[in-house]
Amino acid sequence: MRDIVENWPVEYRDQLVLGNLASNVAVCCLWSDKTKVKELISSAKYAVIGNLYSRAGINPLLRNILANPSLRYLILTGKSLTDSDEALINFFELGVDTEWRIVKNGGQLERDLPIEALDEVRRGIKLIDLRHSTNLTADFNNVTEQMEVKPPFGKAKVFPKTPPATKTFPSEFVGFTIRQRTIFKAWCEAVWAVMKFGHTSPTDYGLGQKEVLGILSVIEEPAIGIDKFPRWAPYKKDDVQAYLSRFFEAEYNEAVAYNYGHRLQAYWGVDQIEQLAAELRRSSFSRRALASLWDPVKDGKSVDPPCLTAVQAALRDGNLHLTAFIRSNDTFRAFPLNAASLAELQVRIAGQLNNVNIGSLTILSYSSHIYSDCWDACQPLLQEAELLHHRFEQDPRGSFVFRQDGEHLVAEHYSPEGDLLQTFKAKSGRNLASLIAPFVSRVDHGIYLGREIDRLAAAVAGQTLYVQDAV
Repeated sequence: MRDIVENWPVEYRDQLVLGNLASNVAVCCLWSDKTKVKELISSAKYAVIGNLYSRAGINPLLRNILANPSLRYLILTGKSLTDSDEALINFFELGVDTEWRIVKNGGQLERDLPIEALDEVRRGIKLIDLRHSTNLTADFNNVTEQMEVKPPFGKAKVFPKTPPATKTFPSEFVGFTIRQRTIFKAWCEAVWAVMKFGHTSPTDYGLGQKEVLGILSVIEEPAIGIDKFPRWAPYKKDDVQAYLSRFFEAEYNEAVAYNYGHRLQAYWGVDQIEQLAAELRRSSFSRRALASLWDPVKDGKSVDPPCLTAVQAALRDGNLHLTAFIRSNDTFRAFPLNAASLAELQVRIAGQLNNVNIGSLTILSYSSHIYSDCWDACQPLLQEAELLHHRFEQDPRGSFVFRQDGEHLVAEHYSPEGDLLQTFKAKSGRNLASLIAPFVSRVDHGIYLGREIDRLAAAVAGQTLYVQDAV
């Protein structure tokens, strides 16, 4: 007697191959083409064929089984490019732990699926491994002919689905690039990156933190000051001005472990700010305009060493660029103060040079972190960062104009100033995309270009007129 919910399969119905719904057999072909698998086996002998591309795909697979407990056999075949096959095997052999993770694999199953129901599936389904079959038709027929027709392993069940509430997203472990026009916008982006991608870990101070290693923040116009802070900011304009005054104090202050002004202007008996300017006056192409704030004898043993450890200046094409290395950066509470101070340092160096414009300010924050007592306070800033993601920003590597040329797809590459740099030709959208990809730096720009290349390829294939941005 069959037991199955109405409108089964309940998950990804349009992406599955359906056969005889009275069959006890389901087929999982991993990454292999399910339409080709369909051609090799009789549709009378299976209820459904589907793929399994990742561990996460086990969740809808289990939901479909629970909604059709008449399924009693799961045949595993095909090839996998991930660990999806091993995760499925581990689930059936070892089950899940108390956190709904597959034992010895770590795949996360949905907590909406009760462990009792998962165990019921493991008891009720026999997994048959045909991944290494060289003749699927013969092997499939052999195993199905020996199968015993079984009643449903339980009652059909459909469980609610709670939308995921992920707090930390996977990402590259080291190395993020932020490019924004102003200090405020760069701060919003940096906080967003740490809160979304930061790994949670303890600290030496009794608080937890979210941390990203190696955020490179490029601020194109650092001279644009922070005139007004939102009400939710941890400080106001007067606080920034007070911090700037302390930052450039050259006198030694016994009340603090260090002060940057003393390190830059007097600590080693030299004024490193003047040395930076002097080196750039000596040579506009110098790579030696470097100031160090780290004392290797003292700071390695200190419980409170300086966070800003090095500054390097470069003069190129009449623009003074400044790069700073911050070993430890409290991204929510300190980033704007650090950036404003470095922008002022840039202005003071430029003031000792002739006919120099202020270029970009680059800050490499090795440990970019936000302490747990600030996580709630970051929420308004995250909303501000979301707005930035919807604003158009010019790709510094240029733009592209697409057109047709017979059977060819053509992309003309222009500089940000509008000069034609190079022209690419290809006979397919995939080839054209691979040619232009190295000349794209912004993710949003790349997504737009991919959409336009698809439209161009469709126009060339259908011999219709392509007009860029016509949609």
